[in-house]
Amino acid sequence: MKITGTKKHRLVCSDPATGRILWINEEGDVERALEHIKGCFDLWVLPTGQLLYPHFGKNTFDGYTVLNEDGSVARTYETQHEIFGVQPLPCGNILVGELGQKRMVEVDPTGKIVKEIPIAYEGKQHECLRSVRKTKDAYFAVLPGTNEVRRYRLDGSLEKSFSIRHDAFGVIAKEHGGILYTSMEGAFELDADGNEIWALTDADLPEMNIRWLLGVQQLKDGNYVFSNWMGHGHRDEGIQFFEVTPHKQVVWTLDGRGELLEPATLQILDENAEEVCDLPLR
Repeated sequence: MKITGTKKHRLVCSDPATGRILWINEEGDVERALEHIKGCFDLWVLPTGQLLYPHFGKNTFDGYTVLNEDGSVARTYETQHEIFGVQPLPCGNILVGELGQKRMVEVDPTGKIVKEIPIAYEGKQHECLRSVRKTKDAYFAVLPGTNEVRRYRLDGSLEKSFSIRHDAFGVIAKEHGGILYTSMEGAFELDADGNEIWALTDADLPEMNIRWLLGVQQLKDGNYVFSNWMGHGHRDEGIQFFEVTPHKQVVWTLDGRGELLEPATLQILDENAEEVCDLPLR
């Protein structure tokens, strides 16, 4: 894999097209890989070193798995239908976005659902939910079917809806009360009132060939790392991972064409895993 830029990163990523989760070092070498992982569009390396990832599709169960560092299974959760987003919570629960059931749930370490937030939605099931996230004072859900990111209070009541561009996927809650989200058009930051205050599109970085930004992680220095998904007929058209400053300067890229087909999401491993998971920063 080809690395460019002034930065170096270790990362873990999912590549649903090959059914793999891969650990990649600073030089672009694959250090470890899990095979036969179906429908994985989110993942987390926990502070404990465990790996959490959702999965769905043929020849697997719909739900999530937590693996220990030695590859043994620590816990699982089984449901029905697609799951695109999960998040490990500081209390030990795991947040799950269930498309078929139109809800977010928190699942405790025993596999019991301890909280449920219904998602009012009428439309195609596949478009109901993408990323779901929880901060210390709110839940967030990306609904591409209605072009909105919803913010729910901790009691599950709807607090606010942000109108967004089409085919959104990832979301990060910002300290100013707004959000940053990814979509087919790029990445966009909204203030607390829903005004667009920052945008990153293919026109800004034509050398990246942005086709559909899915995964995103905010780094401690304020930069963002994105996964540039090449699904739906765009395989090999663009750079799959890149880091940009708030001024839209590219400072790191990973071009995995030839090894990776359509990587969907990533976590940068040289950042503090506790902060990444708990705030969260992706």
